[in-house]
Amino acid sequence: MNSAPRSHIIPKHLQLVPKPATQSRAVDVFIRYLKAEGVRTVFGIPGGLIFPFFEALDADEEMRVVMSKHEEGAAFMADGYARTTGKLAVCAGTGGPGSTNLLTAAACSFADGVPLLVVTGQVASHSLGKGAAQETTREDIDIVEMFRPITKYSAMVTSASSFAQHLRRALRLAFSGRPGPVHLNVPVDVWEKEVSEEWFDPKTYRPDSRLFDREAVQRAGDALLAAKNPVFLVGSGVRIANAEHHLKALADMLPARVATTPRAKGVYAEDDAYSLGVFGVAGHRDARDVILGDDVDVLFAIGTSLGETSTLNWNPKMMPSKTFIQLDIDPVRIGRNFPVDVGLVGDAQSILVELVYHLHRKIRDGLFPESTWEKHALPVRGHDRYDEAKRRVSDAPDLTPERWRWELSEVMPGGAIVFSDIGGHMLFNIHHLCIREQQQFVINLGFGSMGHGTAAPIGAALAHPGRPVFALVGDGCFTMNGMEILTAAEHDIPVVWIVENNNGHGITHHCSKILTGGKPMRAASYKRSLDIAKMADAMGVRSFVVDRPGMMARVLGEALHHGGPVVIEVRVDPNVAPPMGARAKSLAGFIEN
Repeated sequence: MNSAPRSHIIPKHLQLVPKPATQSRAVDVFIRYLKAEGVRTVFGIPGGLIFPFFEALDADEEMRVVMSKHEEGAAFMADGYARTTGKLAVCAGTGGPGSTNLLTAAACSFADGVPLLVVTGQVASHSLGKGAAQETTREDIDIVEMFRPITKYSAMVTSASSFAQHLRRALRLAFSGRPGPVHLNVPVDVWEKEVSEEWFDPKTYRPDSRLFDREAVQRAGDALLAAKNPVFLVGSGVRIANAEHHLKALADMLPARVATTPRAKGVYAEDDAYSLGVFGVAGHRDARDVILGDDVDVLFAIGTSLGETSTLNWNPKMMPSKTFIQLDIDPVRIGRNFPVDVGLVGDAQSILVELVYHLHRKIRDGLFPESTWEKHALPVRGHDRYDEAKRRVSDAPDLTPERWRWELSEVMPGGAIVFSDIGGHMLFNIHHLCIREQQQFVINLGFGSMGHGTAAPIGAALAHPGRPVFALVGDGCFTMNGMEILTAAEHDIPVVWIVENNNGHGITHHCSKILTGGKPMRAASYKRSLDIAKMADAMGVRSFVVDRPGMMARVLGEALHHGGPVVIEVRVDPNVAPPMGARAKSLAGFIEN
């Protein structure tokens, strides 16, 4: 019997040797874990009940604090950073209102699967339950319970000895399965306490989500191979998984027509020959006619929850004649709204790679895709969809919301990251912008918070130095979070805000006309006109005004040449209704293109 020590049986490179415990402050351990996750920037506003955390960050030359003008803005910036990178981002606020101001942004991250660490301050541990100023405990106003429904983990760190354990659990859950935000509430005295910590490398506490059911993938592959008219409906999960190239490889192999949900706009290049554009709210006729038509025999829904805004109010005509395949990393979403024939649970990139390999093996064995899309005339090709629309208004004397977006699409630089805020302008953005390969479109349509697209681009610009970042927002969104432009100015962060000014909340104005038989809601329009350009000037930010057709290309060129934060105010006719479709009440319609 071999009695050799275990260390001689296990190869050296596989042995996990515990790191010796060292004595450190809890805050130092916390920051060390953040650095190990690649975090170098924390967004937030310092305050008394979280002062030790910000003080330690401020003293650390490797870390950067971006102080926002409102805690919601800080969390939106962190969301923008994480949403466009897939990496962890961190935001922090003090106790009381500093914590509750972070809630809306955390809900946005939760709805769209964004990995975010939210840190909130708390009164000292010896004062818990006594009614201290800004206390938010279960005995008073429970901040942990407020965050619980909108995060994957929400907990109070009750002692320095449990700090690292809570943090590791939070980080593990933030990246397990469908990503999402996590929340830690820390009493102010815990940060400075000493703790003995045995270091854990991130790869030792985070699971791998790339597992999948190989037999189910093979069934899906066989169904796609035999499909006469396969169609992909692509959601934002494909972008989260960094699977855009794998998606195109599979679509080209068959070939398949590809539509995206509104939130996934641009995940598949919209000028591609096989693009159907957007299916869902403010979507395109091509996508609607094909997916709701009689020809689709196999529909493959990839990384979409198939919610209201991406299914035309759960239209039953979406069901294909033969096979419905749904891929999602969250098993709860499989078959939630439509019965599926093949459910694929797992990471979109891993499963798409396996599908490509499976089809290659079948083709090598003499079986070939039966798709007929190449054998008959395609519907309108992607680039023609936008060119035809532009020609219809090329001679219009006034600047319309449609016109300036077509002009913008023509000069939008490659690699651009384009944020859309929420409102009537969002519908124009979804329908009339053409997002091409290498460009990225970002919208928080899951929760739909106004102001997100105004602040989040700042985080994205920090995450992607050298890439042009645009924020397409309405005047209503600008008035909610526009003060964050000061944050961009202070740090010289190059974001181009294009603010469509229609003097009010356009979507409410036009929806109210539809719902009341033509009488708009008076409260939806401003009593005094806003001068967005002057507001930007007052904040020390370069501004431009676009109010005529043909101006956008020149102004955008000047804005990009400027190199710092820029605001372009676009003044349009407020009477032009956005593409709401017939179902304005639920905003789940489409319009004719």
